[in-house]
Amino acid sequence: MTLSVAMHPAARDRVADRMAALDLPLRILPLLDDGRCMADGEPMPLAEAPARAVWLTSDMIGGAFADCLEAIAASRTVEWVQTFNAGLDHPGYRAIAAKGVRIGASSAQAAAISEYVFAHVLDIFQGLAERRAAQAAGEWKLLPFREVGGTVWLIVGYGNIGREIGKRAGAFGARVTGVRRRAAPAPFADEICAMDRLEDRLGEADVVVLCCPHSSETDRLVDAGFLAAMKPGAVLVNVARGGVVDDDALLAALDSGRVGTAVLDVFEPEPLPRSSPYWAHPSVRLTGHCSFAGNGTRGRADDLFIANLPRYAAGEALVNEVDLELYLETLPREHRP
Repeated sequence: MTLSVAMHPAARDRVADRMAALDLPLRILPLLDDGRCMADGEPMPLAEAPARAVWLTSDMIGGAFADCLEAIAASRTVEWVQTFNAGLDHPGYRAIAAKGVRIGASSAQAAAISEYVFAHVLDIFQGLAERRAAQAAGEWKLLPFREVGGTVWLIVGYGNIGREIGKRAGAFGARVTGVRRRAAPAPFADEICAMDRLEDRLGEADVVVLCCPHSSETDRLVDAGFLAAMKPGAVLVNVARGGVVDDDALLAALDSGRVGTAVLDVFEPEPLPRSSPYWAHPSVRLTGHCSFAGNGTRGRADDLFIANLPRYAAGEALVNEVDLELYLETLPREHRP
């Protein structure tokens, strides 16, 4: 049986030779920038196209991407969606999951995000701004710095991204504690604790990294109680979602010095309004949701699609396949279908 897959032409061109080498009976349906799909030489709504699978890539973002999610949910033929998203908080995924369409989430961002986290923590520990200021002033100064070795890192959400962060922190000699829904051993972590033991570990951590999904368990997880339990002066990094943090509570903790520095790449809403106090806060390092934007991310996303395509064709489990029941169960209540 022919496997019809809808994908953006740019993505098709990048992996055309690799798809051909799989020797599968493929029919490629180009996804247009307006969200429609080419089939039999004619543009048509994606919901009406004979696609069994859809590969959503970063080649198509914005309104057309949202339209594609809506069309997939309305389709009678789509059985599998491979996405470039690691987090599935866009409302379109909820309707897709509710229909039972298989979803392959992305791990392509993990390496890039881990390097983003490490760059910011090293910058804070090393005091690079002070060094640059001394150079600009022509001052020969002894500038001590803090070493990563011997510090404790608490990584909340120890999935693909968390493991990559833990791998790098451990290589520098840090102790790594990962936090997951269940306390099962995982690579590159000295310890894994369950979410219900999180508060017990906060007082030990020099660096707390949030890379968990935004769910009913993690909505406003970082509240006044969470921040009060943290080690004074610790670094907080959020590469998860803005909804994981209570902004008023975090700003109060930064003002008091309870949190030493916050590295924030995600917000609610996005883009972050210019009126937000985060922009000018001296203890905040702020970026515009770009921690994923490493030069290798797109290539890893292509690799993941090529790995999953024969798995789907053979009826096998996908790499990073989403547990649909668990995903829907853990959505914040107001976001459930």
